[in-house]
Amino acid sequence: MPFFDKPEWIQHAGGVSIMGVDLDPSGVRMATCGSDNRIRIWAMRPVLSEVAEQDPAVPKQLAVLCDALTPINAIRFAPSSQLLAAGTDDSEGLVYELREGRGSAVFGSGESANIENWRLRIKLRGHASNVLDVAWAPDSRRLATCSVDNKVKVWDTTNGHCLRTLEGHVGHVKGVAWDPFDFFLASQGDREAIVWRLEDGSQVAIIREPFEKAPIVSFGLRPGWSPDGQTLALPNGYDKGMHTVPLIKRNSWVPGEFCLVGHKGPVTAIRYNPHLYTPAHKPGAAPTSPDDEAAGSIITAGSTDKTFSIWAPCAGDEPLAVARGFFGGMVNDVAWSADGRVMVVAAYDGSVATALFADGELGKRVPQAEVEALLAQLYGDPALRAGAAGREGGGGMGLGGRGGHSGLAAAPELMALEARARAEVEREERLNSRLRADGAAAAAAGAGAVVGAGTSGAAGPAAAGAAGLRPPLGAATGLARAAMPPTAPAAARVPLAVTQNGVGSAGRGAGVGSNSPAKAGAGGARGGPAGTSGRDADQPPAKRIAVQPVGSAATAMGARAGAATAATTATAPPGVAAGAGAGAGGHGAGGGSAAASPVLVPVEALHAHFSFLIHAQPGSTGEGQVELQALNTGRDARGRPAGELLCLVGGQRCWGDSVQGAVVALAGSSRLAAAATSNGDLMIYSSAGRRLFPPIRLGWPAAFLTVAPGSSLLLALLTDGSLKLWDFGAGECLLESSVAPLLLPPGAGVPGLAAAVAAAQPPVLKVTAVRITASGAPLVVLSNAHAYVHHGGLRTWVRVADDAFPASAFTTNLTSAATGELSKLQAAVAQRRHPADVMTTSALHAARPAAAARSEQAVLEHNLASAAALQSPAEWRLWLITYVRRLAADEDESRLRDLISELLGPLRWTPATHAAAAAGSSRAGGANAPAAAAAAAATSSSWEPALGSSVSGGRWAPVFLGFDKRRLLREVVLKEVARNRSYQQLVAEVLEQLKQVDAAAAAAAAVQQPHARGQADGVNAPAGDGAAAPAGAASSQPMVMG
Repeated sequence: MPFFDKPEWIQHAGGVSIMGVDLDPSGVRMATCGSDNRIRIWAMRPVLSEVAEQDPAVPKQLAVLCDALTPINAIRFAPSSQLLAAGTDDSEGLVYELREGRGSAVFGSGESANIENWRLRIKLRGHASNVLDVAWAPDSRRLATCSVDNKVKVWDTTNGHCLRTLEGHVGHVKGVAWDPFDFFLASQGDREAIVWRLEDGSQVAIIREPFEKAPIVSFGLRPGWSPDGQTLALPNGYDKGMHTVPLIKRNSWVPGEFCLVGHKGPVTAIRYNPHLYTPAHKPGAAPTSPDDEAAGSIITAGSTDKTFSIWAPCAGDEPLAVARGFFGGMVNDVAWSADGRVMVVAAYDGSVATALFADGELGKRVPQAEVEALLAQLYGDPALRAGAAGREGGGGMGLGGRGGHSGLAAAPELMALEARARAEVEREERLNSRLRADGAAAAAAGAGAVVGAGTSGAAGPAAAGAAGLRPPLGAATGLARAAMPPTAPAAARVPLAVTQNGVGSAGRGAGVGSNSPAKAGAGGARGGPAGTSGRDADQPPAKRIAVQPVGSAATAMGARAGAATAATTATAPPGVAAGAGAGAGGHGAGGGSAAASPVLVPVEALHAHFSFLIHAQPGSTGEGQVELQALNTGRDARGRPAGELLCLVGGQRCWGDSVQGAVVALAGSSRLAAAATSNGDLMIYSSAGRRLFPPIRLGWPAAFLTVAPGSSLLLALLTDGSLKLWDFGAGECLLESSVAPLLLPPGAGVPGLAAAVAAAQPPVLKVTAVRITASGAPLVVLSNAHAYVHHGGLRTWVRVADDAFPASAFTTNLTSAATGELSKLQAAVAQRRHPADVMTTSALHAARPAAAARSEQAVLEHNLASAAALQSPAEWRLWLITYVRRLAADEDESRLRDLISELLGPLRWTPATHAAAAAGSSRAGGANAPAAAAAAAATSSSWEPALGSSVSGGRWAPVFLGFDKRRLLREVVLKEVARNRSYQQLVAEVLEQLKQVDAAAAAAAAVQQPHARGQADGVNAPAGDGAAAPAGAASSQPMVMG
């Protein structure tokens, strides 16, 4: 007997309406959204255990998300459990991401500090009015939203791009549901429901009949698909004066064949249990054989009549349970746990009801093998759907998401064609085998082996191609399905009528006006009312039952690692298979060196279909959006993986190509397109699709591939950790390096520290992003948000963003206020700060003011040098001003003079002191070259430039990042220093030296004019003049201060 409860602690501030509810697939947390503009994440442990509920040490609320400014209408977890989507009245879709570490309190929210670290990943802007519902694709990447603006949009949540806008509704679109097998998308309005084909955005069916006379009472509707994808349940149906739930069969899309009837008000929310069940035997019924048991789904319906009901359409004409008296308002949303044992219902009155089911109370759950057999009858060979129902990271950016259903038949009728084509291919293979058998005995034996392998490996793809279907995906996707946990034998079960006061059996034979919903065919007999309420005294329900979560975070992570390992093993060079697991899972339990595994940056997954969008450059006059697509469902004549490339411009095919091996990475710009394959090859194409180079042999597959916008610079990070940067416009390699030093655990190589770090079990570092900076340097971001840029002069990696200054006043986590590249990287790190680190560091600084002051100087010096390494001019100037202002306030004259010396430079120009002129003189050559070299050697010992990020090659450059250093010194730095009157003498000294520089520059210009005229007249300049000094030169004396 199930246990129903209403946890009073699950509510929003002020008891406002709860608009949506969902349970994450891991079974760890629940999310609710409401009219208070908040999303609240709740722990499921207190819901499942009364002991945990009464234990004050067990947290109940895990996080509060306060990024919305208006009420939130819908909320859904992604199948991966790591993402959360919501729709708001502010015309936005919000996507949150669960990150490592502990959360923090939101300033000004009045809420306590978050336990879980949920961060806003992206805002989806494009609707013109309220977003009422959201639905995730099985790949956890694409998201559908519907709005009051009568439109449905499909988004790529990795970058916020709208993949397609679906228009066809005549009114508000109030609900959306994604087909679990990734073929269709269903959306529902007040007067119609539309089924869309995901691949091309066309309308498959428009269903109007059940809604022509339905009342418009609800602001949101929640349609749903059955777990086998065969039934679409639509709320708010109305037939012959009764409120119904039409059940629409797949591919026929005909309304009226079957419906759920009985609620006294419009049905607003539908949610299917994620598993299939065979009905429990009723008392007194004749036993049936297992072969005669009909497997079906469990469905929950919530209504405006303040009740909800549970149905098993395959079990009979009556609901399993009808619950009333729980709520004082309409039901807004329903959710089921991934194991099918927990149900949650949210209502307009601001409360939540839960139902816990023991094994067998919903029927006998169908074993996984039988589910596979059933789906094979419906959609074909289950091996083709290895990643369709349980995948977490497959799919791709394309609207159709072919990665999940590349081997599925869109309709059962196509399976006959598939079988016929497969038989024809097998017959041709047998004929070829007999022909080859006429040769020599050894050749015949070898040919037979080849034919046997070719028959099993290529018959499926060839058959699918001959039948007009997509070739089978097979095991190349590397996607795993987790086995369902075994279920206990079903116990005897009778329909229930549930109230706040008790649970009783439901009777038969009720009239139309009864309170109990019933199920019947259209126009047929309706079911009867619920029976009397009463608690079974012989079998009292337990307070809580132990509910086993399915698909925990650890299991999901293991599936992802296994996928990467499988994909790498199938295609990588020898030795990759052993290292793939270690590379995906980490550096070992002991936190050893990254060199212990040959695979340092594993490919996340081998997708059957994915795409890459090339953004147009500002001011370009392109015909439309350019999209590169990769399709990895093909095989060559020998059964080996083969990839297909497509380039679409404005949605129209521009060019295509076929490559050996599966495509693992795509990148492109307005000048070129690049594709990396699982064979370790790199293909380079022009914008018109012409191969610019033969296949470039990399050896290892590329885990990351990126092109600088509008340029011919291409950066590739291979799975062995090596990094390469090319300029294909010039046809040369600019850089070869490795990210192995970045992935080493802290203390590696130091015996005393390595053991302590290993005992602490720090998180394994992974590469999460690779790109090319505006200056053309490689930038790598790790899973801890630390960012490294490759310094071309030093030929090594420098860390430009880390968490070394958690309590600094110059560190912000406001990404919206970050405008430069450095500030965005540092804001991402700051968002991961643990509140305890900030408080501890602040306490230490309060106890040691001198250390606090030095820490502030250190963060400014770090930011100044990092901006120089990233070559970000605006940020370098900002941090220079801030640093000078800080040094002047702290009266740190030593560092201030050192910085001024770097900007001022020498007081006289010589080839040894000025970088630009020295380069020019070396190119001049001629008779004056030895004299210039002698002068440089003579004067090089008289002045050494101050060390600084703006000095390169040991010579002082007058311009850095586009700024004239001396002008910057005069107009900016000295102005800040002059604020402190104790530095009046220092300011006067520097101004006097700047006057000397100006006077020397004027004199040098006067000398340069006759020299230039003499060269123009063909007269040689005096040998002693050497190279002419540029503007800004000064006397030969070095700068001396103080």
